[in-house]
Amino acid sequence: MKAWHNILVVLLSAGLIAGCGQSQASSHPKAKPTTSSGGSTSPTSSASKRILHVGTAKYQGSANLHKYESAASAHPHSYQAQLAAGTAANVNSHPHQAIQYWNRAIHLNPHQGRPYEYIGNIYLETYNNPHQALAWYKKAVTYGPSYDFGWYRVVQLEVHFGNMTAAKKYAAQAAKVLPANNKILKSLQTLVSSSS
Repeated sequence: MKAWHNILVVLLSAGLIAGCGQSQASSHPKAKPTTSSGGSTSPTSSASKRILHVGTAKYQGSANLHKYESAASAHPHSYQAQLAAGTAANVNSHPHQAIQYWNRAIHLNPHQGRPYEYIGNIYLETYNNPHQALAWYKKAVTYGPSYDFGWYRVVQLEVHFGNMTAAKKYAAQAAKVLPANNKILKSLQTLVSSSS
């Protein structure tokens, strides 16, 4: 099992970070891991190790997928409709389609960090490509600097790669834009101090 995956599972168990497929109603979604097993890291066989998140039940199943995709098609200029369709596609094991919907959401509102993070999560969790995931997480904080989970993901992977200088730099940047009482900010500080 990859080291970044171990870090992810521990942090998810603690309820500190979130991933794609969160309930759209919550500004601070919580995630929990499902039972994870080894196996191939190819997109088609990664379902056994995918992390399903709290709040995704309403997106599961082909009927729900059709509902959210129909809404996205009927409302092509709706950021929320594209975001929800991407979530439904991802929850139903269609990561390529999810990325397409989230790219549409980015096109409609490029200053929201959430869809960038969600795409990064697919690269991290489904495609086992933390380098590509990091690139998307950096976009999340560049274009949506108030999106706290984007900051967490950037610092998490910089720590994973052993780039402590970069991890500390991003944690310091996050401290400049996030409220002082933000739980993710406190987690960032703990992550960089315990990994030094």
